[in-house]
Amino acid sequence: MTTARLFQWVLLNQDVPDSAVQKGDKGVVLDHLLPTKNQKEPGYTLEVFKDGETLDVISVPVSWVSPLPEIWGKAELTPNDINVKALN
Repeated sequence: MTTARLFQWVLLNQDVPDSAVQKGDKGVVLDHLLPTKNQKEPGYTLEVFKDGETLDVISVPVSWVSPLPEIWGKAELTPNDINVKALN
């Protein structure tokens, strides 16, 4: 199981009970949660977005999400892009 980093985008693998969050929604990892007596699996606190708006902030087990390659707020620039922008 791959662990997502802070601010990494994830995809929900199932609907979240008592929430508007559904399978296929995307969220950003805000925190890593340790296992507890009641929840044996580690988890994440996520901010879930839909149409550019916050849908909900939830906590789910790690197995409920699949990490995506994107990091929230990180610009995907190549060294050439940076050099061109610095010259302009």
